[in-house]
Amino acid sequence: MSRTLKQIYAEAISERNRRLELSEHSNDSKMSVMNGIAWMVAAMIYTFESILDVFAVDVSETLSSRINGTPRYYANALLGYQQGDELVIREDGLAFGYASEDPAKRIVTQVSYTESTDDTNVDSKLILKVATGSKGALRQIGAAELAQITAYVNRIKFAGTRIEVISRPGDVLIPRLTVYWDGAVPESELYDALEERLNEYVMGIDFDAGVYVSQVWEALRSVEHVRDVWADTSAEPRQGVFLASYDNDGHLQPAQYVERMIHTSSGYVRQSTGEGDEAELPTFRQALKLVIDKDALPTLDR
Repeated sequence: MSRTLKQIYAEAISERNRRLELSEHSNDSKMSVMNGIAWMVAAMIYTFESILDVFAVDVSETLSSRINGTPRYYANALLGYQQGDELVIREDGLAFGYASEDPAKRIVTQVSYTESTDDTNVDSKLILKVATGSKGALRQIGAAELAQITAYVNRIKFAGTRIEVISRPGDVLIPRLTVYWDGAVPESELYDALEERLNEYVMGIDFDAGVYVSQVWEALRSVEHVRDVWADTSAEPRQGVFLASYDNDGHLQPAQYVERMIHTSSGYVRQSTGEGDEAELPTFRQALKLVIDKDALPTLDR
């Protein structure tokens, strides 16, 4: 880590004063010629050390991302996968690559990794979770494409490495909550604002990040005219924040009540489509219940 400009200047002045041949030029004024030269030299030294700091970080990140066989190595390899192109051995003969790079063929846009162990195998298994599409509009990679991606990983992986690549439909977020509002706008307008705010929340979640109940509540509370958000656990159906996930076979699992935080199985969340297996899962608008807060209504004095 580079020294501060003040530290470098102080060391320069101290070293200068140790030189007998310069002692006669000692002057405490920062406007003196000698101190001005010392400050200029200190500034150049500080700039150089700062550049070295940035360079060291860049080199460290580059080396870290290029260490073959690490989880990050496989994640970066998946982001570089080009659908339909054949792998070839690089000219140096040290690894596989593509004859030419074509970003238009890269269908994997999001990757996360975890390592899991079980009682059967001593070695851990690397699980790579992938999705395609843009942030906020992510979707599952089809079975045919996923099979090609798995074959790609099996070709580049190191011997003895256990890797599983998965891609699932997005986890369905169900905010079954009571929203108290001041009644100043029509219900339809408030529903539109609430749905828009929840969609913004979904778009802001990083891939494979946790879903926090407090963040869902904060998103709803931030909408204009909303006075409070509450979960009535005695209501039927029970209120709260729920998450419905798909398993490896593509079967939708029962919605799970979220106490505080939960990790998604797919890596991303979305609103219910209301179709197919999700026909019984409410959309954002259907899950929210609006109640006018009577304490928020204005009173008239006689």
